[in-house]
Amino acid sequence: MKFRFIAFFLIGFLYSPFMGFSQDSIPIVSNVNEEKLLKFQDHFFKALAQKSIYNYRVAIENLEECNNLKPKEVSVLFELSKNYLMMKRFLEAEEYAKQALEIEPANYWVLEHLSKTYIASSNIKGAIPIHERIAKQNPKEREKLVYLYFQNNELEKAKNILSDLEKENQLTPDLIQFKRQFLKEQPQKEEVQSDTISDLIQEFESDKNFETLQKTLTLLPAEDNQLLLEYSTIGLELYPAQAFMYLMNAKAQNNNKEYSKAIEQLTNGIDFVIDNKTLEADFYDQFAISYHGLGNDKEAIKNKNKALTLRKK
Repeated sequence: MKFRFIAFFLIGFLYSPFMGFSQDSIPIVSNVNEEKLLKFQDHFFKALAQKSIYNYRVAIENLEECNNLKPKEVSVLFELSKNYLMMKRFLEAEEYAKQALEIEPANYWVLEHLSKTYIASSNIKGAIPIHERIAKQNPKEREKLVYLYFQNNELEKAKNILSDLEKENQLTPDLIQFKRQFLKEQPQKEEVQSDTISDLIQEFESDKNFETLQKTLTLLPAEDNQLLLEYSTIGLELYPAQAFMYLMNAKAQNNNKEYSKAIEQLTNGIDFVIDNKTLEADFYDQFAISYHGLGNDKEAIKNKNKALTLRKK
C-alpha cells in the first residue's frame, strides 16, 4: 500500500506543465526536471531504507534533500515528522506534522501521527483537539478520546461519549470496566475564589512576605495578567535574587506579546536558578514561547527540547 502511494506521488511529480518556452528549450527543462526527479527518488527511498534500520539521522538528512528538491510534499513532511518522533524530538515532529496538515487538513494518517506525538510528549491537552478530528472520521477512535478526556480531567465529556457508546451498544469490555472503576462521582476541584486572591494580596501588602507573594502569583487565573505583571514587577524590586519573580514577570510579558522584554527577564533570572530542574525547565518553556513569538522557531525548538530533557531527569 505504501509503495503504491509513493509510486502515485512520483508519477504526479513527472507531469508538471511547461508552457511559454521555445521549442528548443523544452528538452533542457524536461531533462533538468527528470534529473531532479531521479535525485528526489534516490533520497526518498534511501530515507525509507535508513529508517527501517533505525538510522533516523541519515533518514532525516535524505528527507531534507527531498524537501529542498520538492518543498511542501505531504509524504516528505510526514516522514520527517515520524523520524523526529522516533528520536523523541517532539517539537520538530509536531512542527512537520502541522506543516503537512496545513496542506492536507483532513489527512487521517498525519492526524493520527500528530496525536501520537502529543501523547508521547505528555501533551494531552494538545492531543485532544487532534483526536476529536480523528474520531469524526473514524467513530471507533472515540474510545481513545474517553481516556484522553479523563486524563485531562474533562470528566463530563468522557461521560458523554461513554453514554453515546452505551446507547449504540458499542462499549468494549475495557470501557465497561473503566466506567465501573473510574467514572463514578468524582470530587470537584476546588476553584480559587477571587476573594482568596484578594486576601493574599492584602496580606502581602501588609507584610511584604515572599512566600505570600509567590502563592499569590501562582494562584492568579490566566485572565489576571495585569495583576501578574504588576506584582511580579514589585517582586523583582523586593527580591532581585529570586528566580521565580523573573519567571513570573517574563510570563506576563509573553502574555502581553512583549517577547523581547520576556527574554531579557528570563536571561537575567535564570542565573539565580540553583538545583531546581523543574524551575529551570519552566524558564526554557517561557524562552520557547518568546522566541516563537519573535518568529525564531529554531531557538524556540532548542529551548523547548531543553525543557523536555530537564523534566525527564
